[in-house]
Formats: sequence, C-alpha cells, structure tokens
Amino acid sequence: MGRKLGILLGIRRKDIAKEVRLAADMIRSLSCEVLSDRGELCENPMLREEVIAQSDTLIVCGGDGTILSVAREAAEKHVPVLGVNFGQLGFLSEVETDGLSDAIKRLISGEYTVENRLMLEANYNGRKVYALNDIVVRRESSLAVLRADVSVDGTLLDHYVADGVLVSTPTGASAYALSCGGPLVHPSLQCLSLTAICPHSLRARPAILSPEQKIEVAMPERSLPAMICADGQDMVSVNTQDTVTIGKAPFEAQLVRISGMDFFSRVHAKLVDRTE
Repeated sequence: MGRKLGILLGIRRKDIAKEVRLAADMIRSLSCEVLSDRGELCENPMLREEVIAQSDTLIVCGGDGTILSVAREAAEKHVPVLGVNFGQLGFLSEVETDGLSDAIKRLISGEYTVENRLMLEANYNGRKVYALNDIVVRRESSLAVLRADVSVDGTLLDHYVADGVLVSTPTGASAYALSCGGPLVHPSLQCLSLTAICPHSLRARPAILSPEQKIEVAMPERSLPAMICADGQDMVSVNTQDTVTIGKAPFEAQLVRISGMDFFSRVHAKLVDRTE
C-alpha cells in the first residue's frame, strides 16, 4: 500500500463532512500523507489533476457522478479509486459514510483488492473521449429523433431512428442501459452492450459485442445534429455526416474492493430493495 492517499470530493460540494475531516486526521496518525485540493484537509492543497497524478490511492467522497468523474482521470494514471457514498444511490461506492474509518485502516494495512473495469473510448473528428459507464450518441434537440447507421467492424447492424444509441461497459450496464431495457451484465465479463434508446421500431434489441470490436455510429445527411455524452457528464456536439467510432479504451479503471459484497447483493441492495 502506498503512503500517499488522495481525498477528493464532488466539485460542487462546498461543505466537508465531519467523517471526511476525521478520515484525513486518521490517515496522518497512521504515518501516511494526505493529498487534496481542499485546504481544510491538508496543509498544501493541490490542483485536482495533481492530486490524482501523485496519489497512490484515491478516496472519493460523493455520489456516483463524482466517482465516475474521478475514475476516468485516475484510470489514465493507473491510480485505484475507493468510492465512499455521500450521495443517494451510490452503486459504484464501496463503503457508506459510517464505514469510512474502517475502510482507511484496511487500506493502509493492505486488506483490500483492486478490481479492473473495462472502459470505453469514442473517436470523432480526431478527438477522443473516455467513459467508465457509457457513451451515448443522442439527439441534440429534445424535439427531434436521431437517425443513425450503426455498423460493427464495418458491417451494418441496423438503421436506427431513436432518441439515441447507447454503448455501455459491464459497469454501466446497471445504469442508463438498464433503464433502457438493456441486459444486466456481471462486471467480470469483458464485453460491450449496444442499446437503442426509445427506438421507433419493433425489431430493435440490445446487442452484446466483443470489446475488441469497433462500433461506428454514422449520421446520414438527413439526420439533425447530434451530441456525444460520456458518463452523462462530458457532452460535445457532432455534425451531420460525422461518424463516431466506439471501442475499448487502452486503459482500465481500478476500483478498490473492501466490503466483500458480491455484485448481485449490490444489485439487490441498491436497485431492488430500494424500489420496494
């Protein structure tokens, strides 16, 4: 276990919970260094990207959106992320707020595992975006549909008229893809899921693909402008007649596992019991 632990919170979160302050004090009492972009947690606050680059492990306190945002950057630096749920659902979180102190002790003593998670890369016009959950090519206007020709490794899969086309990782299968009727995928699998969002068709069905395959989403001339959305956060416009290529990213996200909760128990706790 490294001796530098980074602590990051959601960018919009102004207050720092008592549990996070106590966690920073505990880390220092165990002869480890705390790195953060918040002066309330360390003597020498850094830029957020510097915290990610210099930490041995990142403790991310927030909801799933915060964890997704940090995990994308941390993956490129090969830095593991421990998610602590300060949000609502917390599907990507490993521990709840009241388990933070115990999690830190186990981190420092080496009582944890690291789970590698496949990530996505989308290419368009020489630019690239990355995602841990999903890449969505969707309509730019809420009053229009997306027209897209979707191919896999150069072979046409289908012509879609829909609100969008969603490509997800096993991690993201339990997020937007699940609500769109996609399959529940165990995160240990290496695959991609392709799902049409509200398709104007009776034949459109989700497809499971190899991560080595390349998915091309081409907007024909008659289509209106579209946009790419990575993990529901990074959004960029795509012009008519552009093609978006989506495939496996060259790096993986690393999630710290401490609780021992298996995937299906997590599904029940977060997605089944929560709605009963």
